[in-house]
Amino acid sequence: MQLTQLLPHLLILQSSSRAFARKITFPSVSGYQSQERLFGQGGIDVTTGSMFAGLTTYANLPYVHCLAGEGEEVEKYDIAILGAPFDTGVTARPGARYGPGGIRQGSRRIVPDEWDIETGENVFLDWAKVVDCGDAPLTFLDNTVALEQLDESHKITSGRSGNSSEYPFPRIVTLGGDHTTTLSALRSTHQKWGKVSVIHFDSHLDTWDPEVLGGGISHYAGINHGTFLHIAHEEGLIRNTSIHAGIRAPMVRPKGDLRNDLRCGFQIVMARDIDRIGVSGIIQRLKSRVGDSLVYISVDIDVLDPAYAPATGTAEVGGWTTRELLSVLDGLRGLKVVGADVVEVAPIYDNPGETTVLAAAEIVRSLVGLMVNEPVKI
Repeated sequence: MQLTQLLPHLLILQSSSRAFARKITFPSVSGYQSQERLFGQGGIDVTTGSMFAGLTTYANLPYVHCLAGEGEEVEKYDIAILGAPFDTGVTARPGARYGPGGIRQGSRRIVPDEWDIETGENVFLDWAKVVDCGDAPLTFLDNTVALEQLDESHKITSGRSGNSSEYPFPRIVTLGGDHTTTLSALRSTHQKWGKVSVIHFDSHLDTWDPEVLGGGISHYAGINHGTFLHIAHEEGLIRNTSIHAGIRAPMVRPKGDLRNDLRCGFQIVMARDIDRIGVSGIIQRLKSRVGDSLVYISVDIDVLDPAYAPATGTAEVGGWTTRELLSVLDGLRGLKVVGADVVEVAPIYDNPGETTVLAAAEIVRSLVGLMVNEPVKI
């Protein structure tokens, strides 16, 4: 038979092979007597079984429209994840407005129905209902208006009734955004809980006088990611029992910056102190400083060394490892944490392995864990 006569038969055979190849039946495996469906009966199940399905929320938690208008029914919650996409208060590289989305991206493999291998605990299935409220709607054209929008977003989110009847006021973990956004969080926390001690993980002091950082150009320029703690002190939001941890960045004024920092109510744990006193020593100093007071924890991702968190605006070498920071945070159990944030994550500077956003996502889980482990009543 000539090739031209064989061609139609070959085409039919090829087409038939493709049809059969689309569905592959494997031999039975131990525990399954036939090709049983692992999910559901009959049809293909599209309701479960993948952490990559649906909208991307932090740790695949349920989304709640916490900023719904008056008259709209809002599902109750005890701990809210709130994004603050703002980065126009930075003095170096921008990009942290994409931080909330980046942290959620880094949390895709965290799911609410998994347990910690060390503690056996699941902070998402404990007494507290934890939800993702999405991002606050912030303009990127006017810092003053954007921060007012963030103030209001925090006020609304923290003003809802808690899901737990025993602990009626929700607490917020904010995903930044540059560090300026912590000012709105502290204002909201003060409205509900009063003055708080701040545990500030950072490579920079962030208590600079607006006249120094901002150049005294304008009131507008003076509110930025390096002055927010000074402003929080001026507004009476924080106690004189606050403390920095991981500090290593240079100062603007050798003596003036330290004097001003002390006036703002802070003590300092240097980054290299961990080499002398270890993780347990750092934990002891932080706990001793804040005592039994209500606590706000703010984590600037640049507290980590750039080897572990390159995706940030003002990276400083010589920082802590991710494991060291997580160990310190876990050691803060028992503190009355009423608010927290992870800020300065700028995903554009991350590597293909998503080193920074993976670290940030795990830090958020640790902060949620501190809140769950120590419920707080007013």
